[in-house]
Amino acid sequence: MPETGSDWLRIEVDRAALVHNMRTLRRVVGPDSAVMAVVKANAYGHGLLPAAEAFLAGGADRLGVHSVAELRALRAGRIEAPVLVLGPVTAAEAAQAVGLGAEFTAGSVAMLRQLATVGAPLDIHLKVETGVNRQGVTEAELDAALAILAETPTLRLVGVSSHFADIEDTTDHGFAIAQMQRFENYRERLAAVGYAELEHHMSCSAAALLWDRTHRSVARLGVSLYGIWPSRETLVSVRQRGRREVDLRPAMTWKVRIAQVRDVPAGQTVGYGRTWKAMTDSRVAVLPVGYSDGWPRALSGRCHVLVGGRRAPLIGRICMNLCMVDVTHIPEAAAGMDAVLLGRQQDEVITAEMLADHLGTIAYEVLTLPRETWRRVVVNGDADV
Repeated sequence: MPETGSDWLRIEVDRAALVHNMRTLRRVVGPDSAVMAVVKANAYGHGLLPAAEAFLAGGADRLGVHSVAELRALRAGRIEAPVLVLGPVTAAEAAQAVGLGAEFTAGSVAMLRQLATVGAPLDIHLKVETGVNRQGVTEAELDAALAILAETPTLRLVGVSSHFADIEDTTDHGFAIAQMQRFENYRERLAAVGYAELEHHMSCSAAALLWDRTHRSVARLGVSLYGIWPSRETLVSVRQRGRREVDLRPAMTWKVRIAQVRDVPAGQTVGYGRTWKAMTDSRVAVLPVGYSDGWPRALSGRCHVLVGGRRAPLIGRICMNLCMVDVTHIPEAAAGMDAVLLGRQQDEVITAEMLADHLGTIAYEVLTLPRETWRRVVVNGDADV
C-alpha cells in the first residue's frame, strides 16, 4: 500500500484479520450464494486496494463500490474481480466505465433514462423500494422502468436488489420481514414479464448474520468484514439465535507518536479555554493529531488513549492539529512512544463502538473519520490465517 500522510499518524490495517473475517462470513453464507464484499468509502477507511485483495483472498466472489471512481481505482490496482457499482451513475460516467467489467445499480427511473442514452451494453441491477425511501424504484414506477428496459436493448437487466431500513436498530424485525415480502412481490412481477432468472440480493451484514434466507443468490457484506458488529442489537439477536461461531476481528488500529511530554505544576491549566486544571503536579503528553486529521473536537475530555498499555485520559480541548493526554500515572511515557487512539495495546483496547458512544454516532462513521494526513500501512500480510 502506498504510504502517504504524516510520519506521526499511522493507521495499521491487519490483513490477517480481514481475511479471517471474510472466511468466517463465507462459512456463514454457505456455498449456495455468492459473496459481495463492499469496499466503498476507501473500504470503510481501511484502504480500497489492500482490503479488496484481502477479501478476495478470503473467498469473496465480487466487490461492491459506491462510485465509478472507486471502480477505476480497483482496475488501476489490477483488481479483476467482478464489481457492482452501488451508487448513482451519470451517463457520462457509465460511458467511461464501459469495458471495465462492472455492473451498475439503477435506483430510479430517471437514472435508467440516463443510462439508456449511453448506447453501449450495460448490465443493470434494478434497485426497488421496500421501505428505506432512499434509492429505489417504487411499485408505481416499475412499469415505467420496464418500458425503458424494453425499449433499450443495450440495457441488460441482470439483477434486482433492495436494502433494509432498520434491521440493525432493533431486536424486533417485523418491519424487515415485511420488507422481504415486498421484495418478493417485485420479483414476482419481474418474473411475470420474463425476468425470472435475475440475481437477487437484499442482505447487509446484519441480515446475513441473522437469517440464512436473506443470503439469496448474492450476499452483500459490509461492516462485518472489517471486524465490527453492525450494532449491539444485531449481536444480541445473533446470540439469541444460538449462532456462536461468528468471531469478528477488528482490523484497524490508529497510532500516534507522542511529540512531547511536559511537566505541568499543580494549579496550572492546559489547552484552549483552560478547561482542565492540574490538581497535582502532572505530566502531560502532546499528541500531534487534531480535528483537521479527523480526531473530532467533540471527544475533548471525554475519552482515553492507550500509552504503555494503560489508559490515559484526554484532557483539555482537542486542537486543529494537537491534543493532550494526562500520563502522570505512566512514568515511562516519553516522546516517540506510540499512543493508540483506536485498537489494542497490550491488555487494553479502545473500540470503534466506544468512540461512537462518546460521539453519539455509529461505528461506521468512526472508521471513516481519519483524513489523508494518516499514513496507512498493512500489517500481518504474511500471517497464517
